[in-house]
Amino acid sequence: MEKIIIPSLLLVSDGILISGRMLKTSLPLTVNDPKLLKLHTKLTSVYNRLVKNQKYSIRSPLTDRLIQLDKRRNNALTAIKSIVYGMSVSLIEETSKNASILYDIILKYGAKVYSMGYKEETANLISLFSDFDLPANNALLNELGILPFYESLKTAHLAFDTLCNQKSDHKTEQIVDSEAATAILTELIPAMTNLLAMIELNNQFDPETYSEAYNQLVTYINEINATARARKTRKQNSTEPEVKMEK
Repeated sequence: MEKIIIPSLLLVSDGILISGRMLKTSLPLTVNDPKLLKLHTKLTSVYNRLVKNQKYSIRSPLTDRLIQLDKRRNNALTAIKSIVYGMSVSLIEETSKNASILYDIILKYGAKVYSMGYKEETANLISLFSDFDLPANNALLNELGILPFYESLKTAHLAFDTLCNQKSDHKTEQIVDSEAATAILTELIPAMTNLLAMIELNNQFDPETYSEAYNQLVTYINEINATARARKTRKQNSTEPEVKMEK
């Protein structure tokens, strides 16, 4: 058999493309061919593991929602910070005095919170909550009529923190269940080779049934190989030192 599947050329993504096409193209042929069905089932198992593993490396579906919740949390903090600041510079002396106490706490924990990472931002907000929840400060929030804005910040933080924990748990599960994609690829290649070899062999004895599928697969794999060779060449060229011509 001519060597059509060339391991040295293939990336994990190439393996997924080729095996996916092979499974789809050969599926109708397995109905009346037990040996081919056995090879098809083997390849399906390895293919599913590789696809599952690839999903682990893709951006979590929770990430976009987490970004939205972080923006809501920042907006809630901005609102209460602006309101308290406005009161702290008020010409009403008692209001200014009480608001300044709260504003100092906000500056202490929330002045640079927008430029922090999630963990640092969360830690600072928890510290802010701890101070604001002290009876004296909570009374000031209530007296100034800004307790609802503070509660909205706590609610926004709770929503963010809950989803953040869910994402962390999900990531842990993925790490536990995941396999090295390159290791799975080494299993995928012989499974693909065996299936293609069986189709080629059957094509020699029953071309009416197998030739169309075999030719489609060979054409598709060669297209992937051509792309892979071009990619490999570009990579080699980009790493080769530039040769300067002497004058």
